[in-house]
Amino acid sequence: MSLLEHTPNFLTETAVKIAAELYGIRTTTKLLPSERDQNFLLETDSSEKFVLKIANALENRDFLKAQNEAMNHVAKSSALCQKVLPTLAGDTITEINSPNGATHLVRLVTYLDGIPLGNIKRHSNELLRDLGRAVAQVDKALADFDHTAIHRKFHWDLAHGLEVCREYESLITDESLCALVQKITADYEQNIAPLLPNLRKSIIHNDANDYNLLVGGGDDLYSRNQSVVGVIDFGDLVHSYTVGGLAIAIAYTILEKPNPLAVAAEIVKGYHAEFALNEIELNALFRMICLR
Repeated sequence: MSLLEHTPNFLTETAVKIAAELYGIRTTTKLLPSERDQNFLLETDSSEKFVLKIANALENRDFLKAQNEAMNHVAKSSALCQKVLPTLAGDTITEINSPNGATHLVRLVTYLDGIPLGNIKRHSNELLRDLGRAVAQVDKALADFDHTAIHRKFHWDLAHGLEVCREYESLITDESLCALVQKITADYEQNIAPLLPNLRKSIIHNDANDYNLLVGGGDDLYSRNQSVVGVIDFGDLVHSYTVGGLAIAIAYTILEKPNPLAVAAEIVKGYHAEFALNEIELNALFRMICLR
């Protein structure tokens, strides 16, 4: 059953009503981008901002609880992620019903002010290193966090990347593209898979794409928007290879870059300075990047 078939479809007027009734705040609102859920930006008359999150009808309550606990855990040591706020009744997760009778879980989180990295054209070396630092800061905070709901079989877990590619490569109709995928997976199996049993494992953010990283800061043209000020969307949390979060950040950032290895090196520098990588992890990263 597709998650997208159960995406909530509430009006902004309804979000305003939910905010007032459940959280006791009177706001204006606008819809934020989201693939399978609904997120609303709420703003009060005093310019306070919040994000109202209405989950897909198929979302698991235990996993949302795990997300909440992970976010609040990271927030103890980092200002990079949002905090979960309770309802008037003291609940961090509550239920609402849609007009068609579906039940959706609701949360309210603090708002982080920033611009998605994907909207910024200039990626200085300083920004790339700070990107690595931010991902490391979150992963480092999560290293001593655990929750049973995050130990899951997840399609986007890099630990299962090879089997997923093998399972679906037959669906690729373009012969040249299929041949490329087969070559990369064969190279991966030969050069990287032998290293996997020796990689550290922990809970990781797992989705540092260019729209889950917020940038800002800087008072002049050179430094403006060259610092990472927020890491959002904990919906892909998973217990996996610790270095996997960094690998995902690199994969998104090197797209369309003329010198991807140099870009990756700057990100790794920032990550390593915050949360040291061991020799096996560095070796696996280097081999993965070279597969590109």
